[in-house]
Amino acid sequence: MIFKNLKNEIKLDELFRFDKKTNSYIIDIFVDHYEALYSSLDFSPFKNRDLDDELIVYLEDSIEDIPFRYNLLVNINMPQNIYDQVKETKGIKEIKHYFLYLHKKKKKEIYKIYRSAMRNFISGILFIFAVSIIKKYISVTHLAWEIVIEGFYVGGWVFLWEFFSLLFLDPSKEKSKLKQYQRVLVSKISYTYHNKS
Repeated sequence: MIFKNLKNEIKLDELFRFDKKTNSYIIDIFVDHYEALYSSLDFSPFKNRDLDDELIVYLEDSIEDIPFRYNLLVNINMPQNIYDQVKETKGIKEIKHYFLYLHKKKKKEIYKIYRSAMRNFISGILFIFAVSIIKKYISVTHLAWEIVIEGFYVGGWVFLWEFFSLLFLDPSKEKSKLKQYQRVLVSKISYTYHNKS
C-alpha cells in the first residue's frame, strides 16, 4: 500500500492519471507484448489462463489505494506494432474472468470463516451450559473433577472469544479484498498503443 502523507491523504495524482469525465483514476500497465499479462508458469494455449503474479499484486495494491468514491479504469499500454484485436479482446475477458475466480474464491473463504465462527459459538454455549448444569445439580468435591469442570468453563469462554474474533475481526480484511475484486469486475479495461520513439 502506498504511504500516506502527514495529512493522511494519499497523493493519488502523483501516482495515477485522473479522468474527470468519468471520475476515474487510471491504473496504467506497461507491457511489451500480450503474453506478459499471463503467468510464465501457465502453459495453457487456451482460455482461462492465470494472470502474472506481479500484475495481480500491482492491481490489488493500486485498487486498495484508490478510495471507493472514485471509479477505476485499467489501461494496458503496448507498442503499436503488435496490435492484435483478437488478443486484445481475449486479454480483457481473461482479466475479468481471473478476478471473477478470485472473487468467488474469497466468498468461499468468508463463508468458511462464518461457519467456523458458528461452530465456536455453539461449542462455547454448550460447554458453559453443561458446566452450569453440573454445578447446579451435582455436588463435586474431588479436586480433580473441579479442575476438569473449570477447564470446560474456561474452554467455553475461549470458544466464545474465537466466535467474536472470527465474526468481527477476521472477515473485515476478507470483505475488503472481496470489494477490491468487485471493483475490477465493474471497471473498464482498455488498451492504448504507442509508437516506439
